[in-house]
Amino acid sequence: MPTTINIWVNQKEQQYIAPLTLLGLLQQINKAEKTGIAIAVNNSVIPKIKWQDLDLKDQDKVTIITATQGG
Repeated sequence: MPTTINIWVNQKEQQYIAPLTLLGLLQQINKAEKTGIAIAVNNSVIPKIKWQDLDLKDQDKVTIITATQGG
C-alpha cells in the first residue's frame, strides 16, 4: 500500500504519494516547465538546481511565486 503525505501548496493542503521530490510535485501540478517562478519550502527559497533532489516530507509548506509583468 503506498504511503501518502500531505503537502501544503500555496496554503491549500493536498495529498500525494511518497516519496516525492519538489520537481515531482511541480510536474504533477503542471508547473515544472513554467518560467519566472520561485519556490520556497517552509519559508526557505530553493534554487531551481536543487528541485530534483529535495525530498518533500509530510506537512511541508510549498509556496510558488509567479513573476508578473507590470508597468
